[in-house]
Amino acid sequence: MMRWLAAGVALGLSCLPVCAHAHGVRDCTPRHTVMVLDDGQGAFDGMMHGGMWLVVRNTGMRACTLASVGPISFEDGHHHAIPVRWQQAVAMPDGVLPPGGQARTALRWVSGNAFDPGYCITPATLVLSLHKGALRQSFGRSLCALSGTPPALEQQPWQAGPARQ
Repeated sequence: MMRWLAAGVALGLSCLPVCAHAHGVRDCTPRHTVMVLDDGQGAFDGMMHGGMWLVVRNTGMRACTLASVGPISFEDGHHHAIPVRWQQAVAMPDGVLPPGGQARTALRWVSGNAFDPGYCITPATLVLSLHKGALRQSFGRSLCALSGTPPALEQQPWQAGPARQ
């Protein structure tokens, strides 16, 4: 009798990873997620520097994971990619966003033509790739660089944020 019980317990325990995955948390999708750009009331702005918070919020009724979120990119007004050099590529947190939960990262860049010779571009859209699509937000801020090089963008580590009130 004990051998059968032990075999049954072992079989049940071996199913746990498969069963847990079947009931696991879904990936965040554009349908249940929003992206907001927050200038921090000018906290990031300097003489030749700019920045903002990029906030991702779960608007769905169930928790979702940000593990499959892709890198941030920029597009022009015709949805063509604009090259940008990342000074620090930061992975999205493996954490789970509960309903109403959010995560944020700080973005910083040179916003004034401080280079000789230099140039500035103004991407129309900031894009964040998600499972089954992407989130897009109007950007319209100047990114400047030394001629012949793409503008550099620094991304700070992602932080979990409190649920929206």
